[in-house]
Amino acid sequence: MIFDPNIGLIKQFILQRKSRTIWIILLGMISNIFTIIIPVSVGKYYQLVFDFEAYRMKLLGIIPSNIWDTVPKFLLVFFILIVVRYFFYFLYEYLLRNEGEIFIKRVKDYLFNHQLQIHNSVYKEKGTGKYLLRYSGDINSLKGLYLKGTISAIVDSIMMVFALFWLYTLNNKGTIAIILLSIIFYITIRFLNKKVEYHSFQKRNKTSGQLSLVSRTLHSIISIVLFNKQQTELKKYMKRSTGVMKSAFKFNKWSIITRGFVFFVQYAILCVVLYLFYLDIDKAKTVGHAGGTLISFILLYITVLPVIRRLFSLERVYKLGHISLQKLNNIIEIESENITHGEELSVNNPRIVFEELKFKEFDTIDFISKKMDYNSLRLPNGVEVFDLISSMSGLDHNYKGAIKINGTDIKKFSPKSLRDNISFGSKEIPLVGRSVYEAITEYRSDKIKENVGRVFFKIQSFFDDLTALELDNKIGENGSLLSAGQYELLCLVRAILLRKKILVVGSFPILESYNEKGFLEALKMNDATIIKLLIHN
Repeated sequence: MIFDPNIGLIKQFILQRKSRTIWIILLGMISNIFTIIIPVSVGKYYQLVFDFEAYRMKLLGIIPSNIWDTVPKFLLVFFILIVVRYFFYFLYEYLLRNEGEIFIKRVKDYLFNHQLQIHNSVYKEKGTGKYLLRYSGDINSLKGLYLKGTISAIVDSIMMVFALFWLYTLNNKGTIAIILLSIIFYITIRFLNKKVEYHSFQKRNKTSGQLSLVSRTLHSIISIVLFNKQQTELKKYMKRSTGVMKSAFKFNKWSIITRGFVFFVQYAILCVVLYLFYLDIDKAKTVGHAGGTLISFILLYITVLPVIRRLFSLERVYKLGHISLQKLNNIIEIESENITHGEELSVNNPRIVFEELKFKEFDTIDFISKKMDYNSLRLPNGVEVFDLISSMSGLDHNYKGAIKINGTDIKKFSPKSLRDNISFGSKEIPLVGRSVYEAITEYRSDKIKENVGRVFFKIQSFFDDLTALELDNKIGENGSLLSAGQYELLCLVRAILLRKKILVVGSFPILESYNEKGFLEALKMNDATIIKLLIHN
């Protein structure tokens, strides 16, 4: 699913699934019609038992009188109405909830895909922890906005129109009282929801900051332990944690006040309605239908109480949902790295040239490689391996001079085509995957496992002093279960297995010290222009 930033996420989803949305709304309406008929029909039972006719029950004439003109028949019809209502309720809720899950899946899939395209500088500036909440709290709020604030809101609104019409036929004064009091109370609820929105925003921001701190801390756990900074980091965390707790207290206070007020509203209105019935009781007795009308009215009102509660809660759903929606939109609106912009690079015999290449204020680099051969390049003091990797991959253009492939400046090529043709072997590039096999190959298919294993075991044989690994061995998060030498080995194999025509290799001090000749042999297994980057000790 591709989202248009100019159209809301929910609106786009509904427009793309119009027919299914209409079906869900129809099922909800049918379910609600039976929900209204069931309590009103109790008035029919009252008529049969106490043998009177209430003109306000005439609306039930849509059901042929001969099929429930006795109490046993009535009970059978009443039971059938309950079963039918349950059937349509199940279909409506099941399809609606599943539609919500489909919507959330598409949003999360798109969000994750978009985050993969965001330029690396964004994560350098803000960190990754700030984005974790988007997959829990914000997604749940967005799901609530879709389920409660769109389709359910439409179905509930239509039901209330039918319910108010039927209530009006039973008692017009009571219905008018319901409408007027609802308007008055709704104004109060809007004020309360503004408080809820403000404190929800504060709570989410502080929670997001706490997650960011936890993410940074756990990624630096080794440094924290070695420098005995546990108490320092704990103090930082406790400060954030206390801030989150205080914000949560304020949010909970206003949230509970708002929810409790919705409950209060429902029964305060019922109290007024009962009083109005009391005032009209003598008049109603003279026409002989007070009991049936009152029972039907009260039962119908009680039946639609959950609908009234949902409608009164809509403002809160919209407030919280739109906070999350805005946060998600902020991520979606971050400009993606355009990795396909530029010319397509395709080379069989590449020559790499650096012309007066300079990073920051360090010395310039001038270099001409041999084609399809091994080349070594010693970097000036201060220049890191990753500086060159970032530049040659199109990840970062913050350098002076030029990098050329067969005479053409790489800035003319798209970042994607550069990465398709250049392989980078460096322990600075984190391993991705849970096992050795997943870490060294991008395909992770069992079909090529045998060929991958053949290359891996051959390269591993060059370094007998290292503890041998199998393809299915677990490597831990970011290679935490590996020794330093094993980590370097997997980074090297990963680069060689890509079989690209340009191979840029950083420093592998452990492998090179174990078997420098074997290390060079491993590199030359790749038929490519190889550039081995040497750094000053």
